[in-house]
Amino acid sequence: MSPLFESLLRHSMTLVQSGVENSEALMVDEGKMFSDAESSEVPKFKLDLNDKEVNLEELEELAAWPRLRTVRQLHLDANEFGDEGVELLAQTPALARLHTLSLAHNKLTDRSLRALAGSPYLTQLRALFIQYNRLGPEGLEALAGSEALAGLELLYLKVNPLGAEGVARLAASPRLRALRELYLERVRMSDAGLEALCGSSLLDTVEKLYLGDNGLDARAVDLLCRSGHLKRLIALDLGKNPIPLSAEAIKERLRASPHLPAFKFLYFD
Repeated sequence: MSPLFESLLRHSMTLVQSGVENSEALMVDEGKMFSDAESSEVPKFKLDLNDKEVNLEELEELAAWPRLRTVRQLHLDANEFGDEGVELLAQTPALARLHTLSLAHNKLTDRSLRALAGSPYLTQLRALFIQYNRLGPEGLEALAGSEALAGLELLYLKVNPLGAEGVARLAASPRLRALRELYLERVRMSDAGLEALCGSSLLDTVEKLYLGDNGLDARAVDLLCRSGHLKRLIALDLGKNPIPLSAEAIKERLRASPHLPAFKFLYFD
């Protein structure tokens, strides 16, 4: 590994889980805190490499870096490694305890989702940010059937050309049963995609659902109100959809639905 890249890695690491109360912070030996985190069985660091022009060769060096095993959150938005880089990450044993992976703005295709879905190591992943890429129905089908990613609690798919078919394939997932936050803004869903989603047990655990800018019309409100899978939904985003109702009218209908007992917050502009 080049000294320059290793320096970048070291300076991009921050501790995200110290276990130290604010009132005790001034009494803590920072060096000891970092040392303890390095040797912990639970990864406690965030590695932020967003927009660092990381290429495939450097990603190979990262995969072999001993400290990678201590990383809990890995952020790699807007880099230059492409689908090949994601395939490499999916086969990296040091990521076996990774909790959060962010891959936004990387021009990724379905090939990347297939690699992540088939990973033997990413079984502890709970949050996947893969917005602003080029993902479609085939990639969503791989994700939907993935054993490795079955524990995902947050899935951020905003601004990908999924279409109604891609959303339907996600909705048909037999494995994703832990989702709490689902972000599907600007994925070209249409009412057809929403209908498939509203009929899916994928939503049974979802508390936050983001559906903005998808060409949804008045039928969308009916679909949401009738869905029997939104009993835990608290917050809903319907912004930038051509629904011919006011925010108050939509909120009133949602709150009146017996199928949405936990609903509280609506974003609609």
